[in-house]
Amino acid sequence: MNPDDDWPGRHHVEAAEGWLALGDWQEAKAELDLLGPAGRDHPEALRARADVFEVAGRWGAQTVVLEKLTHLEPDEIDHWLRLNAAQLLAGQPREALARLETILERHPDHPGLLFKLAVTQAALGAIRSAGRTLTKLFTLEHHKYARTYVPLALQWNELAPLHDQLRDMQEMLDARQEDEGP
Repeated sequence: MNPDDDWPGRHHVEAAEGWLALGDWQEAKAELDLLGPAGRDHPEALRARADVFEVAGRWGAQTVVLEKLTHLEPDEIDHWLRLNAAQLLAGQPREALARLETILERHPDHPGLLFKLAVTQAALGAIRSAGRTLTKLFTLEHHKYARTYVPLALQWNELAPLHDQLRDMQEMLDARQEDEGP
């Protein structure tokens, strides 16, 4: 049994999740506000609060919560990916880049982090750096991630200056797949 299963604030978190499922982020936040001071910094409460602020579009507030989560659970990559997105949406691309560089020191070849690094670099106008980061990503583990991340990169406006090269790569991947068959 997980010791957190009996955490006294769990019912507030579950109620908040219910309100979010119903599309009412204000009631979800109000439910989380009922937690005592100690309960507000519990990882489950912080994850729920991050969800509330995401639904509400309150990127600055979500950033603060996700920064706490990255300190509490530093190897939870999803927190870092969400923090990056929140910082970009909050208009903090330099901060987003600094945070990614921090986690990439511990996980230098994580494909999701490399992809977000490329997007963040492009958002800052560092297109060549973004291209080099994508090249690293696409060549990891004998091109294992190219099929997944090339189409994804084509969907990001920040990476638009690289779309011609990305389309060429997509065509090459498609041709290779046709040659190899199912």
